[in-house]
This record gives sequence, structure tokens and C-alpha cells, in this order.
Amino acid sequence: MGVSIVDEQDRHSFDRQYLTAAINQVLELLEVNDLLLEVTIVDDARISQLNAKCFGRERPTNVISFPQDLDHGLLGDVVISAETVARETVDQGYSIEESLLYYAIHAMLHLLKYEHVGVSQEIADEMYQKQDELFEQVLSLSL
Repeated sequence: MGVSIVDEQDRHSFDRQYLTAAINQVLELLEVNDLLLEVTIVDDARISQLNAKCFGRERPTNVISFPQDLDHGLLGDVVISAETVARETVDQGYSIEESLLYYAIHAMLHLLKYEHVGVSQEIADEMYQKQDELFEQVLSLSL
């Protein structure tokens, strides 16, 4: 099925075609390309609302993921704040598309039951290593 990207913010323009292709490549590498993933790009105000509603934290965050029903072909919903992502990655030399991809990968791994909070450092490191490997694999492709 692949990815559907919705852009609900106007602060950071990005190449939707590249981001769609890159996320679809990650889904293929994770062997879940038969599932639908919805990615919504928002601003800090919107992600702050979601963060407060879902986690009681009244502040922006980079990404939030919401698992869906795998039995019905839905991997989940991912909400990414373009503002927060841009702030967090401004010094790392990545484009906005690459930065959005990095956090989308992070969220996809959460949807596939990878975790880094409330687990051993070894388990957290496994998630971060997988995230970095997938990111580097996709960046090495010419999309």
C-alpha cells in the first residue's frame, strides 16, 4: 500500500515526491510495504496539542506515532512537527526532507514495537542502530 503524506503546515516547504519515495523505500526495507502508513506534517502548535492530549506534555515534540490495525493493512499514523525537526537538525547538514525522513523512520520503528524509553540501554541502542542503518541505506539510493 505505501505511504500517504498530508502537509498541514506552511512554515517549511519540502519535496513531497522525494519524501514519499524515501518512506516507501523504508517500508520495503522493513518488509511492511503491504501496509498503509499515514504521515502528517504539522507545526509546533498542532503537535503541542497532540502531545498534551495524548501524553500530558504541553510542549512541542518532533514526532508522535499512533499504531493502527495491522490486520486491516494499517501500520499507523505518524505526526511530525516540521518546525521542531528543522530546529533539531539545523546544524547537522541535512535537508528538511532528510530530517523528516529520519523522524518518520523513528516513528515507523515504534509502530513495529521497537522502543527506547523504559527499556535497557541495549534495547534502546538496537532501535537507534536500526534507525541509523535504515536512514543511511535510503540516503545512499538515488531517489
